[in-house]
Amino acid sequence: MSFIKAAAAAGLACIIGAGMSLTAMAQAVTADDVMADSQEIELVSADPKQDGEYLKFKHEQIAEAFGSKSPAGKIKRDYTTVCEFGSYLYHDTRFNGMERTFCIDVSQWQSNIDWNAVKRDGINKTIIRLGVRGYGSAGTLMMDDKFYQNINGAKAAGLEVGVYFYTQAINVWEAQQEADYCANALSGYSLELPVYFDIESVDFAYGRLDHAGLNKDQKTELCKAFCDRIESYGYQSGVYANLNWLTWLINGPELGQNYKTWVAAYQSSLNYPGIYDMWQYSSSAQIDGIYGNVDISVCYDVDYAPADTVNVDIDNGVISWNPVSGADGYTVYGADADGSNSFVISDTKGTQFDISGQSAAKFCVAAYNYYSGARYYGNSSAYVDGFRGTVSDVEVERSGIDEVDLSWGKVDEAVGYKVYTSRGGDYEYDGKTTSERYTVEGENLENVTVKIRPYNENGVEGGWSEEIALPGNYPVETPHMERMGTKLMWTALDDADGYIVTFTDAEGGSEEFFADTNSMFIDDSKTGSYTVQSYYKLDGQFMRSPASNACGFKGISYPPAGEVKLDSGDGELVWNRIDDALGYVVYELTAEGNDVEVARVNECRYSSDDLTGTVYFVKAYNAKNDEEFFTEASNRIVISLPEVTEAKLDALTDDHAVISWNSIEGCSEYMVYLDMGTGYKLYSTVKGSMAVIGGLKDAEFASVRVKGYVGDEEVLSFGAFSNQLYIIGDEETRPQQEVFSFDDLIKK
Repeated sequence: MSFIKAAAAAGLACIIGAGMSLTAMAQAVTADDVMADSQEIELVSADPKQDGEYLKFKHEQIAEAFGSKSPAGKIKRDYTTVCEFGSYLYHDTRFNGMERTFCIDVSQWQSNIDWNAVKRDGINKTIIRLGVRGYGSAGTLMMDDKFYQNINGAKAAGLEVGVYFYTQAINVWEAQQEADYCANALSGYSLELPVYFDIESVDFAYGRLDHAGLNKDQKTELCKAFCDRIESYGYQSGVYANLNWLTWLINGPELGQNYKTWVAAYQSSLNYPGIYDMWQYSSSAQIDGIYGNVDISVCYDVDYAPADTVNVDIDNGVISWNPVSGADGYTVYGADADGSNSFVISDTKGTQFDISGQSAAKFCVAAYNYYSGARYYGNSSAYVDGFRGTVSDVEVERSGIDEVDLSWGKVDEAVGYKVYTSRGGDYEYDGKTTSERYTVEGENLENVTVKIRPYNENGVEGGWSEEIALPGNYPVETPHMERMGTKLMWTALDDADGYIVTFTDAEGGSEEFFADTNSMFIDDSKTGSYTVQSYYKLDGQFMRSPASNACGFKGISYPPAGEVKLDSGDGELVWNRIDDALGYVVYELTAEGNDVEVARVNECRYSSDDLTGTVYFVKAYNAKNDEEFFTEASNRIVISLPEVTEAKLDALTDDHAVISWNSIEGCSEYMVYLDMGTGYKLYSTVKGSMAVIGGLKDAEFASVRVKGYVGDEEVLSFGAFSNQLYIIGDEETRPQQEVFSFDDLIKK
């Protein structure tokens, strides 16, 4: 079935309620304008250097050469067993009883195809790549070199045909331009299947769309612009994207209300909540008439009529409901307290609606679908009470041992509050109160979380409060202690009443010191070890946290013992830690050859607005009897070489990666830093512009950066770091937030 969306859109526009907003997207030109000037669109052949799909093709060749296996979703060689009889896939139950067929999608990278052999092998549908926008900054529109050969061959063999265009559009106008480009290339052809807008990230390179800074809504508008434009030429439209894109990067469920959705997910089952009728589940099908692997999808004969009754719930002033399979949208109705005087509140494509500011006492929802110019409704939900008060601004205070007081602000229309507690499992009813205070009692309260719900005179509960973690009798966090010369420092804990430092001597004797702040100086004549605990004072007792790590002390050297080794970080200077040091002094060498102190720091790093071109060195120091003692100066460095650019991945196997980068004129060697998820560490030093990274087997994340340096007896000259080269994973999956960390260098 297909939608008659023009009439549907007109009907929807007239009933959108107050408070709803639509994003206006400017139309650069009309479809008629493009058709009138269609001969001006140049059909340029695809350039592999700008074709994002060529990178996939090249990577698959490399992976095959190294003997790697396909991931989950790998299809067996026995195509008949897998596809015709369905022994490989686990289909969503929503498609039970529906006819299922199989479809391949092809491009010039499949080379010459024997379409008659494809047809004989049981394939009756194909989606053919029409073209691609280059992923470089120019964004050139290019034809697939095999498009006309493929579409003519497939049609001659009797296959149903659709097409797709690999987008790199970064604004609505470019998306419309791509639709115009497709329409021009399709002049004279009819299609049985949609024209798909292929939106995805460029693998193994930096795509213009990936780096355009568009948010989820803007990327969704690109899809709408292309689909609406291609429909104006009389073609069906659709969106192709992988599961990650449909879930997080574009509004897949919203797009599925109006356009065919083709989901890419290489796995044996698919749990995607949006509407879709085609699932690309493998890129490894073996089909007669095609050399090598080819993408394959399963197609479902979907009935787009609304299905079951909507079930509505209310939480925190938002009503939400189950998605109804095939629904184009939902209408929210309001009514008086007795259920009379029903009226339309709003229409929405989603499955929730904020009822804040609405005057209705009750609400219900009905699903609808457009077909043949009419709106068809399913059964409406039961009415829900509109009480939507929510507890907020909860304050927590220890009132004694095994007791915690909760307090909050009054909620309008609430006659009382119910308190629920959890010890890591489901929330259970703990008690209720008619005031805005409640005391939770019991042992090990640090393992308890609380939620509060108001209720009205009808006994209807409002929204849940935020989850509140209760404090226990003892501080949960353990301070971490470090020694800096004769000064002990430890983690400052926000809600600690104070700290207790314990000194243990060589004979086992101990002594305690109370501190209000997170540091104290020690007597350098005593030998032993120190630990620290934070504490709460409850009912006259000191409730202590576990003891911190121990800092041993066997005296101190004046000046500090050890050698400072200076290196450069990402826009900063870094060096190793010296135990006896109270701090560090950073010096710069002036043009006249004078040493000038520029900073004193406690950490083993220093940054400023511009470190480039200045010679730096560092000394560690400590003090005794108001006299300062300094170590010898560290090595001298200057950041003067250019940045290493264009670090790239050349090959990847299960255990090794080959990377390369551009050469820097005058550079002696290059330092390769590897991050496996715990921060960057120096991996190797090489003289050339290529390195092999090993130990990647079973790694979940790996990233590399490179910098150059020139050795000199007087001054070591470094360059700036290269781009972050993600070998495994990407910025979104990296385990830590810092782009570059030298914590390994500041620990002894």
